[in-house]
Amino acid sequence: MKTIGIIGGIGPQATMYFEQKIHEVSQQLVPQNGNSGYPPLLVYYMRQAPILLDEKGQPALPLQQSPELLDIAHVLGSRSDFLVMVCNTPHFFYQQVKEAAGKDILSIVEVTLEEIKRRQLKKVGILAIGGTLRNKLYQDALHTLGIGWVTIPDELVDKLDKSIFGVMEGRIEPGLVTHAQAAIAYLRDQGADGIILGCTEIPFLLQDELAASSDLLNPTDLLAEAAVRLAIQ
Repeated sequence: MKTIGIIGGIGPQATMYFEQKIHEVSQQLVPQNGNSGYPPLLVYYMRQAPILLDEKGQPALPLQQSPELLDIAHVLGSRSDFLVMVCNTPHFFYQQVKEAAGKDILSIVEVTLEEIKRRQLKKVGILAIGGTLRNKLYQDALHTLGIGWVTIPDELVDKLDKSIFGVMEGRIEPGLVTHAQAAIAYLRDQGADGIILGCTEIPFLLQDELAASSDLLNPTDLLAEAAVRLAIQ
């Protein structure tokens, strides 16, 4: 099996969840034999933003990747067959990371778009951290495919950002969960027939909804399955 290099840690809990999903999917797709029925993993927990920030802690414009992101990609690329990034935001720098790694990057954006096409969705709601929403990571990709999209207003973006950072810091409080639920409700009211949870922390805030709602797309789950399938090809 191929070795998967994982750039993680940007969302710590999300990276641990991704590793768990890798193992669950492997148990479904790979003949099991002790602990050998899983693809080898090399995981790096990055402990800072993958983009350069301004003095207010906001993404500096134009967007620029942090040098550490490329350094990590280079290290993992030297020991892995392909890489994944368990975070949506660094996919703005997909090409730069791929060049630094010297290996292919399995894109969380691309696997999500493939699922949207498979479901034949017509109008997609998008949730993400503010910088990713405002710089249109998913919006531009959907536009290229001719698929309609809708996002949330700035007031809800700011509240959702607080919820996302709460998850990163180990705080999943009722108020933070309510912000995520309000964002989902807004997108449904706007006629979205599918909703991208475009930040890897959002699923932690919507666990009950994920279990009960077929219109929510969890890119982390999609990436885990795609990574195992690629590893066993």
